Amino acid sequence: MKRYLKYIALICLSISALSCKKGFLEESSQDLVRPTTTAALNQIMTGEAYPLNSVITEFTDLLTDDIQSEYNANATVVSALNKYAPAFTWQKNMIDRLLENSANSSNIWFNYYARIKGCNVVLDYVDEVTGTETEKQNLRGQALALRSFYYLMLVNYFGKPYYGTNVNPETDLGVPLILTAAVTDTPVGRSTVKEVYAQIEKDLLEAIPLLDAAGSGNHIYKFNGISARFLLSRVYLYMGNWDASIRYADATLQKKSSLKQMNEITAATFGISSAVSSPEVIWGYGFNAELSNMPFGGGQSVAKAAYFISDDLGNTYASSDLRLKYSFTSIGYITTTLNTYKGRSAKYVAGNTNGKAFRTAEVYLNRAEAYIQKAIAGDGSAVSKALADINLLRLNRITTAAYTPLTISDPQELYTFYKAERRRELCLEDSRWFDLRRWGMPELKHTIQLSAGTPQVETLQHNDSRYTLAIPTEALSRNANLIQNP
Repeated sequence: MKRYLKYIALICLSISALSCKKGFLEESSQDLVRPTTTAALNQIMTGEAYPLNSVITEFTDLLTDDIQSEYNANATVVSALNKYAPAFTWQKNMIDRLLENSANSSNIWFNYYARIKGCNVVLDYVDEVTGTETEKQNLRGQALALRSFYYLMLVNYFGKPYYGTNVNPETDLGVPLILTAAVTDTPVGRSTVKEVYAQIEKDLLEAIPLLDAAGSGNHIYKFNGISARFLLSRVYLYMGNWDASIRYADATLQKKSSLKQMNEITAATFGISSAVSSPEVIWGYGFNAELSNMPFGGGQSVAKAAYFISDDLGNTYASSDLRLKYSFTSIGYITTTLNTYKGRSAKYVAGNTNGKAFRTAEVYLNRAEAYIQKAIAGDGSAVSKALADINLLRLNRITTAAYTPLTISDPQELYTFYKAERRRELCLEDSRWFDLRRWGMPELKHTIQLSAGTPQVETLQHNDSRYTLAIPTEALSRNANLIQNP
C-alpha cells in the first residue's frame, strides 16, 4: 500500500466534519483516513483543490506597469507601502520578504502546491472508491484540468517563458512535477520548462474527453470540457504554437462565444468576471476577497491607498471606451475637497461569488494574437482574421456613437495595437505579468516612497532575471534537490 502524507488525513477529517453519513470516510490507520466514495472525493475536490474560497495570491499585479504607488504620511498608507514594497520593487527575495512583512497569501509556491495536493489525492483514489463510472470520469477530468492550471501558473512565476528570445524550454528549469500524493524518499527536483508544459498539455488532452463525456453538467465554478479547451488555447499561445492555439480557441468559441455588450449596461457597475451575471464567464474561480482586499485597494478616507491603478494603464483608454468605466472601482477621499481615483478592480461582484474567471473575451484575443503572429510570418489571410476578432471585441466595448472598425493592415502595427488592447481588456486578471514576460520582458520603472523624503525609482531592466521569481527559502530548506533561480 502506498504511504501517504498526514495532510490527506487532515483533508479527509475536515471533510468528515461536514458530513454525518456513516461510511463517508473509512479510517485505515492512525495516520491515514481514506476516502471511500466519489462523494468524499468530490468534497475534497471542492474544498481542497478548487480556488474559490481562499486567496492564492494578491500581489501579481504589483509586479506590472498597471499599478503605481503614492506616499502619504497616514500610518495605514505607510504600513501598506512597506508591507508590499518587496513585490512592487521586484526584490529578488520578494516572497521571503513578503512573508516577513505578513503580507496576505504571499507564499504562492506553497499555495499552489497545496491545491495540487488536493488534485493528486483525487487522482490517486478515484479508481479505488465506490461510485458510478461517470462520476469517476468527471472527477478525474476536473482534477487533471485544475492541476494543469496550477502548473501553468507556477511555471510562469518560477520558470522562464516557453517562447521568446533568450529562453530555451529544453534546458531552462521550471518547477517540480508532483503527480501523486504518495510519499517518496527522494525529494522531487525541478523539471524543465518544456517538461512542465508537456505534462500540462498531456493532462488537458486527457481531461477534455472525460469532461465532455461526464462533466457537461458541471456548474460554472467547476471545470468542464469548454474551460479545458480554453486553457489549452492559452497554453499553446504561451508556447508559440499558433495553429494549436487557434484550433482550441475555435473549439471553445464553438461551444461558448457570447460577449457582454457594454452599451446595454444600465447599472452603475457590472462584474464582467462574475459567474452569476456575466455571459462571458466560462469558468469562475478565485475568492473575491483577493480583489476587494488588494493592497492597492481603498479604505482610506484622507488619502489615496498605497497602491492603485496606474496612470500608464488608465491613459491607454479612449474616453469612449466603456471599460474605463466598468473595469475599475472609483474610490473617494477627502482633503479640503472630495477626490476620487481608480483604486482597484470592479470586474467582480462583492459577496459570495468568484473574483476572477476564464472569459470568452480572452479567447478572441488569444486567437487574434495567433493570427497576427501567422501574419508576421507571411500568412496573407491572417490579418483580416485577427481584425475580425479584435473588432468584435471592440464593438462590445466602445460607445456605439464612437465605434469605428479597426483597419490596420501592417502586421507589426496591428501587433502593437493588439498588445495594448489585450492589456485594456485583461487588466487585473493575472495576465499582464505573464504577457510582459513572453513579449520580451521590457524595461519597467516603479516610483515608490516609503517614508518622508525623496521618492526612489526602481528599474526592472530589459530581460531582467527578476522576471523569474526566486523560490522561497522555506521550500529550498525542505527540498535539497531544488535549485534556486539565478
